[in-house]
Amino acid sequence: MTHVPPKPSLSFLLAALVLCLGAGSASAQVSRTLSTPGPTAQAQKVYNLLTDLENNSRNGGTKQTIMGQHCEAQKEAYAGEYWVKVGDISGRRPGFVEFDFGPGNYRNTYAEAYVDYAVGFARDRFSYGEGIVGFSFHMSYPGASVKSWPNNFRQSWMDYAWFGRVINWQANTAEYQALLRDLSFAADKLAYLQQQGVPVLYRPFHEMNKKGSASPFWWANQDPAQYKQLWNIAHDYLVKTRGLKNLIFVWSPYEWDGTYGGDPWNYYPGNDRVDVVGVDIYHGNPYFPAQFYTGLAGYNKPRMLAETDKLPVRWGDSRYGTVSELDSRPWAIYSVWGDSLVYNLGTTSPNDWNVSSGYKAIKDTYGYYGTYWRVLTGGSNATYNWGALR
Repeated sequence: MTHVPPKPSLSFLLAALVLCLGAGSASAQVSRTLSTPGPTAQAQKVYNLLTDLENNSRNGGTKQTIMGQHCEAQKEAYAGEYWVKVGDISGRRPGFVEFDFGPGNYRNTYAEAYVDYAVGFARDRFSYGEGIVGFSFHMSYPGASVKSWPNNFRQSWMDYAWFGRVINWQANTAEYQALLRDLSFAADKLAYLQQQGVPVLYRPFHEMNKKGSASPFWWANQDPAQYKQLWNIAHDYLVKTRGLKNLIFVWSPYEWDGTYGGDPWNYYPGNDRVDVVGVDIYHGNPYFPAQFYTGLAGYNKPRMLAETDKLPVRWGDSRYGTVSELDSRPWAIYSVWGDSLVYNLGTTSPNDWNVSSGYKAIKDTYGYYGTYWRVLTGGSNATYNWGALR
């Protein structure tokens, strides 16, 4: 399908122009300033690492990527099962682990034991110097009586007026109050992690550009100005109202291929509300289209492949040719979604790219060493000193 180029803002075009004019230019450097004023020392150290990785990828320095793994605690035998499984297969563990505060277990609350286990697992990984951590939030629509996966999605009765009530803080609507109640659940957990000295890459309201045929979330495919208002409400609530200083905010649209996702540019909340820009990719072969990596460059933020189902490195064999996404596009973080590490998404059939030839892609990715470690891994056998970030 022919891709229709996006219509980014003037500031986006100017940033991209600066990037093209000279990789060594000081103006091409990604800033270390976070959207949270006065961040914790640990949050600043983690962000400094991400900006260093991004600047190196742009300016000819050592190109390295943090390998990540999302863990679906509500589906795992124990929270962090797939983080551990990576190590069982490859001998090394992810340097980044992400959990989710939702989607709940079909009750009227997000307060499930697996959430606390996930928070504890994330706390330990950072506290033990084994990696950095993140949380997303598949939030049921505000006011939903049941916190469930189906209630993450657009409902037939939702209209423009309903979403307007969700973000109508001026009138303090019932829908807005319900939104704050849901956000307060995440805020309580994030506040605990702040008390423990743990910074968090927080990734809310993702895939906002997902098209209707692809089952969009309730916050997706909305008016861009209203979506940005939603983001700003959440940012202000967490940072200003709740006083959280340990957050690194990640904005991650869906792959904007024209089929599954539309152009995301108008949904960008602004440089003062976003710290990391990412993308979720689930279609196409492992040679991911360059448009996603290069399209995010103009924001001058660290770039993250926030969700995907394919490992990025696989040295060729009789089944597949050689692929090294990290040589082509050294994302600051490259994170694999849940059990798609070994299964095709949403099924129990093997994810052949990752598991064939004795899990070759997983082993090749986590063992990628040239003249230096190209992949930053975690755990007790890490290829990076994560303890320096504490």
